[in-house]
Amino acid sequence: MLRALAAGLSLLTCCLATMTAAQEARHLNLYAFGNSLVNHPDGGELTNVPVWLDALAKADGSTVAVEGHWGFLPEFPSQLPPNPEWSFPTVQRVGSGNPDEYDVVLITPTNFIQYQSHTKAFDGYNPNNTSPLGATLSVVDWVAERAPDITYYIYEGWADMDGVIRRFPPNERFLQKYHDFNRGAYQDWYVDYIADLKSERPDADIRRLPIAPILSEVMSTAPLSDLPATAFYSDDAPHGTPDTYLLAAMVTYATLYQRPLPQTVEGLDKVNPVVAGAYPAVAEQIWSLVQPYLEVKKAALDNIQPAADYVLPPRGARPIGEPAMGIGLNGIADWSTQHPFIDVMKTARQWVGHTASQWGAINIDELRAGGFLDENGWPLRLPDNAKALEALILTDQPEDALHLRGSYVLRYEGKGDIKVTGRARRAVYEDGEIRFFFEPGEGFVGIAIAATDPDDPIRNISVVHENHLLLHEAGALFNPDWLARISTVRSIRFMDWMFTNDSPVVSWDDRPRVTDYSYTAWGVPIPVMVELANQIGADPWFNMPHLADDDYVRAFAEEVRDTLDPRLKAHVEYSNEMWNFIFSQTNYAAAQAEARWGKSSDGWMQFYGMRAAQVMDIWTDVFGDETEDRLVRVFATHTGWPGLEESALMSPLGFLELGHLPRDSFDAYAVTGYFGHEIGGDEQGREMRAILKDAADKAEERGRAQGLRRVALREFMKVEQYKDAFDPVAALLSNGSVRTLVEEIFPHHARAAEAAGLDLIMYEGGSHVAAQMDRVDDEALTTFFEQFNYSLQMARLYMQLIDGWNAAGGRMFNAFVDVAAPSKWGSWGGLRHLDDANPRWDVLMAHNAGGPVDWEDRDPAAFEDGVLRAGSTGNDVMDGTAEEDTLLGGPGDDVLFSFGGSDKLHGGAGQDRAVFPGKKADYSIEKDGGVVTVSRGYQVSRLTMIEELVFADDPETVVPVN
Repeated sequence: MLRALAAGLSLLTCCLATMTAAQEARHLNLYAFGNSLVNHPDGGELTNVPVWLDALAKADGSTVAVEGHWGFLPEFPSQLPPNPEWSFPTVQRVGSGNPDEYDVVLITPTNFIQYQSHTKAFDGYNPNNTSPLGATLSVVDWVAERAPDITYYIYEGWADMDGVIRRFPPNERFLQKYHDFNRGAYQDWYVDYIADLKSERPDADIRRLPIAPILSEVMSTAPLSDLPATAFYSDDAPHGTPDTYLLAAMVTYATLYQRPLPQTVEGLDKVNPVVAGAYPAVAEQIWSLVQPYLEVKKAALDNIQPAADYVLPPRGARPIGEPAMGIGLNGIADWSTQHPFIDVMKTARQWVGHTASQWGAINIDELRAGGFLDENGWPLRLPDNAKALEALILTDQPEDALHLRGSYVLRYEGKGDIKVTGRARRAVYEDGEIRFFFEPGEGFVGIAIAATDPDDPIRNISVVHENHLLLHEAGALFNPDWLARISTVRSIRFMDWMFTNDSPVVSWDDRPRVTDYSYTAWGVPIPVMVELANQIGADPWFNMPHLADDDYVRAFAEEVRDTLDPRLKAHVEYSNEMWNFIFSQTNYAAAQAEARWGKSSDGWMQFYGMRAAQVMDIWTDVFGDETEDRLVRVFATHTGWPGLEESALMSPLGFLELGHLPRDSFDAYAVTGYFGHEIGGDEQGREMRAILKDAADKAEERGRAQGLRRVALREFMKVEQYKDAFDPVAALLSNGSVRTLVEEIFPHHARAAEAAGLDLIMYEGGSHVAAQMDRVDDEALTTFFEQFNYSLQMARLYMQLIDGWNAAGGRMFNAFVDVAAPSKWGSWGGLRHLDDANPRWDVLMAHNAGGPVDWEDRDPAAFEDGVLRAGSTGNDVMDGTAEEDTLLGGPGDDVLFSFGGSDKLHGGAGQDRAVFPGKKADYSIEKDGGVVTVSRGYQVSRLTMIEELVFADDPETVVPVN
């Protein structure tokens, strides 16, 4: 046993040595016009940024050389040329104060001058009447004469505590007040100051190093928020502890090097153990917080060139053979514009109870805990203080979603007082049925139960558009308007349908059921997901809940094995974004790792690798010899943190439990393909405002030139206001995050996937153009982003992205998501609603139809979907296909032919016959009321209002079924 273990560890060491993902080494020469927020020698050898910055660079295989001197901002102009006076035993020096020998100049304003404008003269002795703006420009001008291409960073050190706290050390309340100040008024001073610097010197590359707001955000997040003020500050100036300067160096490194932080750094044993233990999570948080501030060198606004002039594809492309693209399905919600189900009740919001004094006073958890709902979620009785229980549907639907307009039929069983409210109009009430008219727009349709008979409670409510009533009666689940938009794709990812993020599911009993009154509580049931995959011919992508036990995983795998079309491949992933500490699954992984192995710098990723491999091994055991043909076992990593994948794929600690490398349990290596995050943050906020103002001015000028005034001009501006901004913003992205993805990030992950022997695929990708943090409430920015995200320019960016993905060797591109209404939180949907048409969607469909698929040998027929056919008023003979069909007979005597697949056959009135291939002995036949189920293997067909059943191999034998 020891010999086998030693051999395994030897193999692991070898693999770790050869499978390196080190980023390209980079050297920076930095000069700092600094103060004690950058270098505080009185605190010891580690109370400075340069020593920690050097350690971070070395951990990443890079280097840095630092020179600098101390001073206050008003003194810096009089100290020119600068006299380098800093030295650190472990840090390289440049050996010169000449600007042309440096890459970066750091300028550090004093942290107690922000009580007045940056344009006002410094208080105190100030013979030259210098302001912060003027003093900084003097330094910039002197440097620019000698080094015109240098980059300047304004070091936004943490604020003075005087005036914010009462005494040092501050208590928890005043410490939070101090952090709020760093992220509020103090930060605003820097935003305006740097904006005016850029305005005064447009040719200078002046950037912001946002130390204060990011440190305050990190220190306000657990576990660092549990530490007292003295863990980070030694006085009210406030000078920092080594921990503070480490954090400041982490922000500096991520900003200057424009890359994720290394997974560990030398010296963690010399800081607070809580900080050391949280280093991986803090590194991830800082990298996430830094990204909106990152800038690249670019031309002045007037010189911005349009994005590459791609020729856009025609609308309506459909694949002839295999499709190329996957797509994520939007989450189930009453406000969603996706509308995947014929029965709208399946997307209803959870019940709430209204009292006489408050709408929604009783929430769903209270209703469940009080025993007011049955096992499927239907009300058994009302709480004593409730006037009614209500569920909402069709909330805030776009007026352009015309497919929703029309009459709806609500049917129910039981007795009681049930009404429709809100946007439901012209309601007609009968026993067991309510008909109403709906027009999409702001607001909702409510289904309110004011009383229900305890012996025969209201239940089994369905809400169906009258155009879909026959489909519903036939047992069809999916809205044909939705299927028409998404049915041609190669794969459908169910992450949001399964409520994967923060999932509470542990055991098999926790799974959602087909009989659940709505799928907004626990997610979409497995049989429904499998039926969708089978019906449209698409590989399903399932995400196993992070808390799920082995029995759950095995039972899930067995159900998929037994019911999924064997020509399709099930993609299986353990949870979602296990690197992302926004979600409880990542915190769970961190806690599990610490409990197993103690504190480590990357324990959460090692646990992810181990547990994900265990989950994949269970699926492999269930599928056995069919694994290669029917499974794709997916490993996923953080796209923007190159190198992080090693911890999970190799997992030295997990290896000891698994007995093999985690990577050996996977087939595919998945990343994201998002771009555009950078233009929604504060750092490019002033630039974006300038672009939008310029576009609005040009639009108004055009409108006035056409003689438009007042109301006419306002209506013109609603459409035209931002059109002139599309090209310059597209150019920023084309030369920014899109280029970074296709030239640097995708190639890195392609190499990492190849080294691990895995196929590179995408789990999510597309536009991340959305307002960030405080800017989400900027209405002008939101309006522009909503328009830009569906523009011709955005479509061309998608073409550039997809071309780069293909060039890097990426396989299935996976768009996020299918249908979603744009909002201030993002424009994630390829379609905004089911009646939408936009060039971005056209590009995706063109790629789906014509993108490369030669990376896999598959039967194109596996991706075909069946037909939906309706008969006439006469006697019809209707043929299906070998796939999943829906055949709807009319009032005549109809013959409906099934040629395989799980079909839905509705005969209508008359004497109707269904004909199935093979012989009766091949099938099992069951009857439940007026519905007949005909099953053969994974294929299950549903017959409604059909009187006779015949089998092709024995046509003389007629089986009466109704």
